[in-house]
Amino acid sequence: LDLGDGSTLLDKQLEIAALHDEIDKVSVVSGYRTEQIEKRLEEHKHKLDVDVIFNPFFDISNNLISLWCANHILLEKDFLVSNGDNIYKSHVYGKIIGDNQEGIHLVVDYKDDYDEDDMKVLMRDESIARVSKKIDPDEAQAESVGFIRVTGESSRKVFYDMLMSMVKDLDRRDDFWLEVFNSLIESGVTVSPIEIGEHDWGEMDFHPDINAMRQAITDNIF
Repeated sequence: LDLGDGSTLLDKQLEIAALHDEIDKVSVVSGYRTEQIEKRLEEHKHKLDVDVIFNPFFDISNNLISLWCANHILLEKDFLVSNGDNIYKSHVYGKIIGDNQEGIHLVVDYKDDYDEDDMKVLMRDESIARVSKKIDPDEAQAESVGFIRVTGESSRKVFYDMLMSMVKDLDRRDDFWLEVFNSLIESGVTVSPIEIGEHDWGEMDFHPDINAMRQAITDNIF
């Protein structure tokens, strides 16, 4: 979708990520209409090394399986994972990468109120207790923005092992990939929050979001 300046959401994501030297490769997990994504990446070259990993199960599963499709790269080096329909201001990457403490981190924002569609978060002391859309909006303490960082060999291994364990359960193929965090927390692993501002990011979930994103691009917000 043209955002009004000839660019797409994927273009913007890659342009902003490329401003940070610590990011040297991006893997895009595709599914629906993957040929459009692949064509776009071929026609519009980016500074980063970008590859496409096709998820052949996209029409019968949720994005836990999308993440599983990229499991072969999760042990190679520290990594970030982001939802494909999100965009972040450049300083968000700087904050997330700059906080190089080893561990598993979930990026959150804090709002005055939350709605049913928000990926809501409960906190315990200074760590994440649960992340789910099913949390009562009145009980939510933060919102997951669909962005994570995993740093350190041991943390990568813990994250990888939990993902590989979960996908063996066919009842979980409709899970969101953020359910990995709930399973980690239940097993005693600490998941730490990284806070960004409510207006430091945007997402395109519904048709009205398209016009809102186009306006944000026109106003140079992103």
